Amino acid sequence: MTVIITPRSLRNPTLAFAGLLALAGCMPPPATAPATAPSTAGSTATAASPYAPPPARTTPAPIITPPEEVTPAPEPVPATPSYSGPVDSRTGMRQSAVVSVSGNEARGYSVIYRPKNTEPASVDGAAAKLCGDAGVASSRNNSGGGASAMPGVNVMVVKCGAT
Repeated sequence: MTVIITPRSLRNPTLAFAGLLALAGCMPPPATAPATAPSTAGSTATAASPYAPPPARTTPAPIITPPEEVTPAPEPVPATPSYSGPVDSRTGMRQSAVVSVSGNEARGYSVIYRPKNTEPASVDGAAAKLCGDAGVASSRNNSGGGASAMPGVNVMVVKCGAT
């Protein structure tokens, strides 16, 4: 099929579009008489139309396999904290753990620290290091708690002097 685009055909957008499709090779081939097989006495053969839908395909049923057992991944083992860095000379705790130290030997000391950043043994020995020769009269640790202004921080209150 040959389509000739003329100025007159451009007036009709449908014809112009059909012409462009034909030039681009997008137009289906023209309908021709279907080829038929020679007929025999007992059978009638007809050719399928080129525009008829293809015959329905039958697909085999999918094979369903049971799900494999999945072993859960092992729980990660928390790493042992490694404490490093310089040590505060007044308390003996890591400097990254000490937030502040206030007070003196006569009035007592108040130490604000992060317990996760230093060794537990250095927290236990901080009161004795602060008081020195005067000795520790009392020492207590108060946790800041989750609702405090400084979560994750503890406060150590130390009183020096012999009891």
